[in-house]
Amino acid sequence: MKSHIFALTAFLLLIFYVDMVNAKPFSSCPHIGYLFHQSENVTLINVDGRTNHQGSITGTYDAVGFNDTDNYIYGLQNNNVVRIHNTFASEEIEIANLPEHNFTAGDVHNDQLYLYAKSEGIWAVDLATKTAAQILKAEHASYNLSDLAIHPTGTLYALGNSKNIHRFDLSGTLEENHLALSVSSGLKGVRDFSSQFFDADGMFFVIDSLSGEALFFHSLSPSSSMEDVSYSALSNFENVANTSDIARCNQAPLTLKGYDFGDAPNSYGTSLLSNGARHRVSSRLFLGLEPDADLLAQHFPLFDDNETGNDDQGITFTTATLSQGSTAFLNATVGGFANGHLSGWVDWNNDGYFDSGDEKVLDNIPLNEGSHTLTIDVPMDASISDAIWSRFRINEQLNISPTGEGGIGEVEDYPLSVTGFDTQESYVWFPSQGGFATLAFEDRWPFQDDYDFNDVVLKYRVGHIQETMTGKLSKLTIDIELQSYGGGYNNGFGIKLDGIPSSRIDTANSFIIINNKHHDGVLEMPVDPEDDAVLIFTSSLKQYFSSDCDNGFLRVDPNCELDMNERVTASMKVSFNTPIAYPEHLHPYLNPFIFAAPNDNHGFDSPPSRGLEIHLKNFSPTIKADQNLFTSEHDRSSNPSINCGVENSCESYQNENGIPFAILVPSNWKSPIEGKSILSAYPGIEDYISNDEEVDKVWFSQPDASKVYSLTDEE
Repeated sequence: MKSHIFALTAFLLLIFYVDMVNAKPFSSCPHIGYLFHQSENVTLINVDGRTNHQGSITGTYDAVGFNDTDNYIYGLQNNNVVRIHNTFASEEIEIANLPEHNFTAGDVHNDQLYLYAKSEGIWAVDLATKTAAQILKAEHASYNLSDLAIHPTGTLYALGNSKNIHRFDLSGTLEENHLALSVSSGLKGVRDFSSQFFDADGMFFVIDSLSGEALFFHSLSPSSSMEDVSYSALSNFENVANTSDIARCNQAPLTLKGYDFGDAPNSYGTSLLSNGARHRVSSRLFLGLEPDADLLAQHFPLFDDNETGNDDQGITFTTATLSQGSTAFLNATVGGFANGHLSGWVDWNNDGYFDSGDEKVLDNIPLNEGSHTLTIDVPMDASISDAIWSRFRINEQLNISPTGEGGIGEVEDYPLSVTGFDTQESYVWFPSQGGFATLAFEDRWPFQDDYDFNDVVLKYRVGHIQETMTGKLSKLTIDIELQSYGGGYNNGFGIKLDGIPSSRIDTANSFIIINNKHHDGVLEMPVDPEDDAVLIFTSSLKQYFSSDCDNGFLRVDPNCELDMNERVTASMKVSFNTPIAYPEHLHPYLNPFIFAAPNDNHGFDSPPSRGLEIHLKNFSPTIKADQNLFTSEHDRSSNPSINCGVENSCESYQNENGIPFAILVPSNWKSPIEGKSILSAYPGIEDYISNDEEVDKVWFSQPDASKVYSLTDEE
C-alpha cells in the first residue's frame, strides 16, 4: 500500500549567501530531488506530484547529477563544471581536457560526471582527479537529448525528445563504445524530457517540462537484448516549466508519499519496480477506518504493521480458515463519501501470481460507505496452505487489474488459510461441477406467443451435498447466470423442492449471493410448514440489469452489442436442519420456475403476481399458483396439481400439441434470436416433441445458425 507520485517539500526554501568556507554538502543520499530551472529557481520534489515548492537561487545549472561519494551536486553553469552546495551556491572546478562544447545532458555516477553534446559525443569527468576523457564518438551522438540518466549498474540511458529510449554501451574503449539500442517509448506529441533519473531499484523516472507529465519506466533491463518500455503516468507537476535538469541521489529508492501499496510477496506485483498495485490515498474513498498511505511498498515479509497504523483493516473474514468447496463470508468496510467498485483476487493454485480470470473472486462490486457482507466460493481444487495470498482493491473506476496504478482508493493484501474439504460429505452435480444446463422460458403463458424461448434464458447448475455414509441430502448449491432476456414482462425466479417440507430448511444457514452481494431469506413463507419448500432467488430479474438495446432486451438481437457486458450471476446455498432421505421423485435439477413480478400485469387486467407460475412441462406448481389459469387460453394441462410431482403424475404446462412453455437443455445452448420460433431455429425439436421425446434427443445441438444468438465466448 503506497503511493508513487511526487510530493514536494512543505517547508519554505530559504536561499542565502554564505562564504565558501561555510558551505556544506547535502544530507546523506536524500530522497528529495532538486529540479533546476532555466530561470534562477529550484524546485524541491519528494515523489508526490500533487504539491511542490519553488524558491529562488543565484544562478542556473544544467547537466546536473548528485554525487553520492561526497553528497554534492555537480553540473554546468555557463558551460563550466561547478560543485553545488546545500545552499545552492556553487564553485567552479577546473577540468582538464574538457572541450567547450554545448553540453545539453548529464548525470553523475560513481564520482564521474557524464556530459553529452549532440554531434560531438559523451565525456566522462573524473571528479576526484579533475580530468575529462571522451568515451563516445560523435558518430553515435546524433540525438536531441535534454537529459540522461545512469542505471544503478552503470549503464547510460536517455529518453530523447523524439520519444525514443536510447541505451549506450560505454563498457569498452572509445573505439568500442556505441549505441546499444534505440526503441520507441510509444509516447506522442511534442516533448522536452529535461529531467530524468534512476532510483536505487532501477526505476527510470522522467518529467516532461512542457506538460508537467511525470512517467516512470519500471522494466528496463541493461542486460537484455530487447527493452520492455512499459511505463505508468503519474499526476502532472506544477512549477516544472522551463526546467533544465534534475539531480537526485540514485542510491535512494523512490519515496511515494500519498499512495497506498499492497503487502503480498513481490511476485504478485507489489513494489513500484514490479508495477505494483497502488492507489492515491484520499478521504474520498478507502477501505477500513481511515485512509492509509505508505512511503515504500512493504511487501512480504516486511508487510502490514511494519509501519505505523493498521494497514489492512477493510476486509475481514468471518472464519479463520477457508475450506475447499465452501462459501466464505467476508465483511468489506468502505470509508469516505464517494461510491467505489470492489474487486478481489485469490491465488487459489498458490503459484505466486493472481490470474485475472479464474482467480478473480469479486468483480466490480458497487459499494458505498459502510459495512457490506460479501461471499466468495472456494474451489474444490484450491491449494491447501496457511498462506494463500489475496488482494482486494476499491477504486472509483471500473475494471481494475490485480497490478498497476488505480485512481483514488486503496489496495489491501491478506494471506489466507485454506484447508481440505469435509471428507464426510460427497458432491453430486447437475449437469456437472464445471458446466451449466440451460433453462429457457416463454413468459406469455397461458397465452401462446412467438415461441422464441428467449423471454428468460438462464444458465443453471445444481450441486447436491450428501452424507458419504448414509447418502442423505444435507445441502444444496444452486447457481444461475442470466444469459438472455427477451421478455417484455418482469419475472421472478424460484425453485420448488418436491417432497421436501419447508420445515426442513435451516433458514439461519441458508442464503443467496446475487452479483457477489449476500442476501438472507431464501425460503418463501409457506402457508403450512409441511408444504413443499419454495426457494426464491428474486421476485424481479429486471432489477439486476440494464440494456440499451431495443425494448431493453438483453442479448437477443445480434445487431446490438450494447448489452454484451451486462452480467447477472447468483448462487443459492441451502442447508437442512438435519440430513434428509431423498424424496423418490425429486429431480436432480429440482423444479425451477419463473413467476410474474409484483405489480407487473403480464397481459392481464390486474397483476397476477405469484399466482402466475411457469414450470417445465409435466412439473407441479406451488401452492401459490392460480389454478384458474390452467386450461385457459392455450394451456392444455390435464393434471397440474401441487402434489403431481411427488405422485409422478403431472401433465402440465403444454399446449394442445404438447409444446412446452419452458425447456431444460443439459448443456450450454444458443437461444433463438428475437421473433424466431424455436421450431424454425431448431427443426429437430418438433419430431422430439411429437414422438414423446424418444427421437432427436440431441435436437438442441443442431440449430439453424442464422436464427440463434451466439455469445462471444461460445464462438
